[in-house]
Amino acid sequence: MASWDYKKIDYNSIESKKISENKILFQLVTIASFIEITSDLYEKNLAEFYTGDIFTVNWLANTWEPEEIQHGKALKKYIQTVWPLFDWENAYNNFRNEYAALCTIDEFQPTRAREMLARMVVETGTSTFYKALHRYAEELGEPILAKIATNISKDEVYHYDMFEEVFKKYNQEEKLSRGDITKIIYARLKEANDEDVSIAFKHINADASYEEFKKEIKHFAKIYYPYNTSVKMLMRPLKLNKYVEKATASTIEKALKVLGI
Repeated sequence: MASWDYKKIDYNSIESKKISENKILFQLVTIASFIEITSDLYEKNLAEFYTGDIFTVNWLANTWEPEEIQHGKALKKYIQTVWPLFDWENAYNNFRNEYAALCTIDEFQPTRAREMLARMVVETGTSTFYKALHRYAEELGEPILAKIATNISKDEVYHYDMFEEVFKKYNQEEKLSRGDITKIIYARLKEANDEDVSIAFKHINADASYEEFKKEIKHFAKIYYPYNTSVKMLMRPLKLNKYVEKATASTIEKALKVLGI
C-alpha cells in the first residue's frame, strides 16, 4: 500500500494568489501530472514485455502503477486548486491521444535487462526532478507542493530500487558490459529529454515556444536540480570503485547539463 494518500492533503490551505502567476511552476506541475497519470499505458507495455515473470508483473500492476497514478492525481488536484480556469481534462486527453501512439512496446530496449536499466534512468530523472521541485516550492513558501514533491520523490527512489533488483536478475544472464550500460543510459537520457515532455508542453501551451521553455528549464535546473544525487544513481549500475566513480562523476554531470537536464 502507498505510504501516503493524496486525498488527505489539505489543498484548501494553499495560498493560490501567491503562486497563480508563476508560469514556470504551472508548466512544470502540469507536464508532470500528464506524464504520471498516463502510467497505465507504461504498465501495460511493461507487463507484456515481462510476461512470465510473475513477481515483476504483479508488482508493476499492484504497486508501481497505482503509486504513479496517485502522483498524477495529486498534481492534478493541485493544478485544479491553483489554476481552476485551466481545462486540465481537455488538455490531458489531447496529450494522451497523441502520446499513446508513441508509447508502444516497440520503443523498448531489445532485452529485459536493458529495458530495466532504461527504467532505472527514468526513475532517476523523476526522483531528482521532484527533489528540485521540492526545493523550488520551499523557496516560494509553498509547503503543500513541497510535501507532495517529497512524497513523490521518495516513491520514485523506491521504484528505482525495485527496477534495479529486476535489472540485476536479468543481467546475470545477459552480462552487459560497462560500455553497454553506459550507451543505454546515455540513449535513454536523450529520449527522456524530448518525447513526452515536448508533447505535454504543446497541449498546455499551444502558442508558446518549446525552445524558450527548455532555456527556462536549464536555468531552473542550474539552481535547484540535485546533480550529485542524479549522477550517483546513474553510476550505480556500473559498479565502479570509489576512485573511478569520483573521477567519472564530473564527466557525467557535464553530460547531463549538455542534454539540458
